[in-house]
Amino acid sequence: MTATGRKASRDWTTTPPTMMTEARKARLRFVLDTSPLRISPAFRRIFIARTISIFGLGMLAVAIPVQVFELTDSTLHVGMAASIEGICAFAGLLFGGVAADRFDRRTIIIASRVLGGLGFAVLALNAWVPEPSLATIYLVGAIDGFFGGFSVTALMAVTPSLIPRDKLPAAGALNLLSVRLGTMISPAIGGLVIAAGGVGWNYAGAAGTTFLTILLLLGLPPMRPEKSGEPQHPLRSAIEGASFVYRNRIVRSVVLIGTLETAASGVRVLLPALAVAAFGVGPEGTGLLYSAVPVGAVAATLLSGWVGDLKHPGRAMLLLATGSFAALAILGLCRDLVHALIALAIFGALSSLSSILQYSLVQQHTPDRLLGRVNALWMAQEVGAESGGALALGGLGKLVAASSALTVFGAAAAAAGLAGLLGFRSLTAAAPATAEQDSTARQTQNQESNNHA
Repeated sequence: MTATGRKASRDWTTTPPTMMTEARKARLRFVLDTSPLRISPAFRRIFIARTISIFGLGMLAVAIPVQVFELTDSTLHVGMAASIEGICAFAGLLFGGVAADRFDRRTIIIASRVLGGLGFAVLALNAWVPEPSLATIYLVGAIDGFFGGFSVTALMAVTPSLIPRDKLPAAGALNLLSVRLGTMISPAIGGLVIAAGGVGWNYAGAAGTTFLTILLLLGLPPMRPEKSGEPQHPLRSAIEGASFVYRNRIVRSVVLIGTLETAASGVRVLLPALAVAAFGVGPEGTGLLYSAVPVGAVAATLLSGWVGDLKHPGRAMLLLATGSFAALAILGLCRDLVHALIALAIFGALSSLSSILQYSLVQQHTPDRLLGRVNALWMAQEVGAESGGALALGGLGKLVAASSALTVFGAAAAAAGLAGLLGFRSLTAAAPATAEQDSTARQTQNQESNNHA
């Protein structure tokens, strides 16, 4: 073909079909990227198993509070049950992070799920006896919390080894979508099951879904972490992971912004007061306020295909986080329900996109030998930050009106985000990983591991 012919073939005025093809490709870039499910059978197995597990655990999250309250007629006991499980999950994350960087991650995931499934079966049997034991609920909840946290670090650590590095944002979006949909739908399913047959069937459902996930996970290959030197004492190993987070400027910056964004999710504690004092609505309006955040998050995740094409993902993450904080400040200024729902949906959407980028940045910039410990610390800070944010916003809501508390917190957090844009230069300059960089990056990480050893 001549040069003139090639030029004409690129001219949209002479070849509308080509224009339409390019336009269609542009539109598809905004749609959730599902390619990790196609290119990696192992990731597909894990994703399906994780999605099934989320729905089972969502049913469980309804059953335990309902049964504990029925047995004790005490909200204190309900809170204690949740606190014990949360504390044990925190401990499981820290111990699991060390184990995931030392032992076969596939074995950790499967063994933990077997123990969890057996615990759910025990809860079902306990619910079906004439006099259910409260102590059994506490004990099994503690065990499940620990091994749930223990296994999730290994589950997160294996993902970067299963897909190309440039597909990590897509993997993060897929995982986030499954979590959001599961937390939206499964509690309603759990409530229907309890109404129809009692809490025992919820526990049985959680046990059944857990053993189904085990069957899927058995098809995974061994997933041993990269080794570097002689095994360390668990405490020294944990300190090494924390030291890496502190020393790596990109990971450290992501963790700081992620902690602030997770704390902002504590906004939920102010919604009941906001509904009554600012909007004058009842339980129905309060329910809408609670649903607005996940609705915005799901919508944004479904349209997140473009995040993998960003040239400066760190800068984009900071802008999205800052925008989500600004949405909270605007929420405090809203004086009607409709505008409040829009502000909350925007908050959910922006924080969801920011979370996808946070996930991919942490995975891309962490050596394989440290992924278990770094992911454990990453998730542990989320657990602590969410509780701390809820406590701080609740306390602020005691001092000033709920709307004022939102405006103050949102404005302060947005200012911190803007400061990050100016101060976190390594993060704002970070370039995305590409598939071609996989081999070189892993060789570099191995060399760094040997040097540290």
